[in-house]
Amino acid sequence: MRDDSPAPVPGRRDPFAPLLQNSLAAMLRDPDGPGAGATSVPTGGAPLPVTRYADGRERINLGTGNYLGLAGDPRVIEAAATALARYGTSTAGSRVLNGTTGLHLALEEELADHYGTEAAVLTSSGVNANVALLSTVCGPDDVLLVDGHVHASLHAAAAASRGTALRFRHNDLDSLAGRLEAIDPRAGAVVVVDGVYSMTGEVAPLPEITDLCARYGARLVVDEAHGLGVLGKGGRGAADHLGVLPRVDAVTVALSKALASVGGAIMTSRAAADGIRASAMPYVFSAANDPASVAAALAALRILRSEPERVLRLQDNCELLRRVLSENGAAPITGEGAVIAVPTGQDEVTGAAWRLAFEAGVYTNAVAYPAVPRGRGVLRLTLMATHTDDQLRRAGEIIAEAVETARTQVTAAA
Repeated sequence: MRDDSPAPVPGRRDPFAPLLQNSLAAMLRDPDGPGAGATSVPTGGAPLPVTRYADGRERINLGTGNYLGLAGDPRVIEAAATALARYGTSTAGSRVLNGTTGLHLALEEELADHYGTEAAVLTSSGVNANVALLSTVCGPDDVLLVDGHVHASLHAAAAASRGTALRFRHNDLDSLAGRLEAIDPRAGAVVVVDGVYSMTGEVAPLPEITDLCARYGARLVVDEAHGLGVLGKGGRGAADHLGVLPRVDAVTVALSKALASVGGAIMTSRAAADGIRASAMPYVFSAANDPASVAAALAALRILRSEPERVLRLQDNCELLRRVLSENGAAPITGEGAVIAVPTGQDEVTGAAWRLAFEAGVYTNAVAYPAVPRGRGVLRLTLMATHTDDQLRRAGEIIAEAVETARTQVTAAA
């Protein structure tokens, strides 16, 4: 492909300008610049509690969605290897053509059983689960009411619907009620929230949201990507944790976190699932999940269901790290999930704190705008059930010191 730009034509804008002039791309090109934090650090092994990175050093890993610690579990690896040997590396086709195996059907059946729904639909990613669902609901006169802080894939998916996508203020019941009150009473309405918010670990006020949906006749979609394996009885997520799972119309999940694989799924009624299979672009026109990843997710789901103590251990770990951070002056944002967000504020502080923690032996995620509002950056920490108490105490002390030092350095340089 050509690296040079086409010859300029007077008055014509370059349609590639949003890519070529992207400020975040510039930051990636200069990862050591002011305010920059590494967004992609190569690893040299599985995402374990202590992970080896490409520089040869081992660090306490607080930057992965491997919530139950199953990505390196021998049973999950064996299941994937067995499927690889039997089915090959790819389905080489979509689900509606030749891409369905017995593994796909078994995982759909067991996910539906786990959530108590009539059906489940597998997709090739968690992003595609959201797109497959929201792009196929609503007619032109209907409305999707989306929490302002949901995962980016839900915003994109809602925009792909024929309905009108409207945002309401994050976790603000008055804002949601106002939106529901204002729309045409004849319009179909779908409320879209995360069960656990991916950047902060906050939990949606689902009991109150389900009450509003019942009052106004709205459907409710909950993304449980960060709730599966983390909250609720048997790790079913925030909706189950808060006692409202039967009142949710559709649950979406990502298989890339607690289930140690890649892919996504939608749990809903059989009729809705059939509609997704018939019309959703990510299902009809995308190659099906490779058999090894399906087998890995299926093995991980079975471990989750047979070893519920992993969920309890993860919750204990979250409580311990929150306490250590608070005791060392770095109190995180209030939440219940396995995502713990330590406020840093300015991009310069966020980037500096990330580098200090990384050099001291802890890997975290540096999160800045647009993933969070401007000036409200965080170090995002994600825990595993397999972290030890000593690892979490040490990591909490290092992170708290890194944030304090970064703030001092940035203030002194101002």
